[in-house]
Amino acid sequence: MTGLVQPPLANRGVQMTRKEKETVENTVTSIVDYIRVSFKTHDVKDIIQNVLNLHEDFMKHKPTGFYGYVGTYEMDMIKVFYSKPDDERGVLIEMSGQGCRQFEAFLTCQKKTWFDFFRECKDKKGKFTRLDIAIDDRKTYFSIPALCERIRRQECITKFKSISYDGSTLLDGGKPYGMTLYMGSKKSDVYFCFYQKGFEQAQKYDIPYDDIDKKWNRYELRLKDDRAEKAIQELLRKENLTYIAISVINYYVRFVDKDERHKRHWEPSKFWTKFIGDVGKLRLAVKAEKDTFEKSYVWLKNNCAPIMRVVLEMDKAKGTNYISDMLLNAKLEKKHIDMLETFLAERQMG
Repeated sequence: MTGLVQPPLANRGVQMTRKEKETVENTVTSIVDYIRVSFKTHDVKDIIQNVLNLHEDFMKHKPTGFYGYVGTYEMDMIKVFYSKPDDERGVLIEMSGQGCRQFEAFLTCQKKTWFDFFRECKDKKGKFTRLDIAIDDRKTYFSIPALCERIRRQECITKFKSISYDGSTLLDGGKPYGMTLYMGSKKSDVYFCFYQKGFEQAQKYDIPYDDIDKKWNRYELRLKDDRAEKAIQELLRKENLTYIAISVINYYVRFVDKDERHKRHWEPSKFWTKFIGDVGKLRLAVKAEKDTFEKSYVWLKNNCAPIMRVVLEMDKAKGTNYISDMLLNAKLEKKHIDMLETFLAERQMG
């Protein structure tokens, strides 16, 4: 088994230079955002050690599972299910978006990439039943509301049978609060979801409207069964996550400029051509981050820091210990314990 080293610590609290900030604000990155891969074996420990390259001692064992599996080994959102000896389901690895971010930290430790993981799955005859790819667009090639308007005007050619969109508005002043575009059916093998990620993060973590990253779009692709398998084959051949994601998007949908001719002759819109052409040239960018901690920290800073400062100043003035007592007596929920255990496992593997 390949030994793990300690993941690099995040560079928190360091101010970015203006050039670095501009680089972040004008980038397009692709990430693996969800995975399910099954194996026709009952040797769950072999899959944990030689595919995930983790050690079972760092994983919790549960005598229950999902999808018909009878047991689970898990490290927070990285889960491995196993079936009964006479059940052909075998073993299933599942990672949510948060699990993928956590696993990237381990890949970084091993000096490996997602492509190495895909190959190791295939070496064990693994079959991918779901693969989600997300493109984060901070350069903002187009606005989601503008796409929805073009769809309303029938300036969209697509293989999907259904497209829908929704949005919300703030009561104070009627400011728009994010729009989401859905293409295809959630039950189908191919499904897209384009949305304004900055607004989504703001709603989730109560970020003030004026502080929202309004230029952050996310384009999510959800591929299942044969479509997921085909995407993995192409990823192993090309080793370019963004190229494959854009190729899939371009196959299923394109935006065009209406003219007097028949719709099939309408030319692709310039913004769409630029998006497909530019983004398709970009290489895979891995976002290895402590996703859960970062989100919790942002929420704490935005919602609790001011009142905590007030209590701290009162403690100083009165000689009380409200802040320390509050922290020492805080009851940790499962998600907090999982966050701690995942961090400690990374430290012990170093």
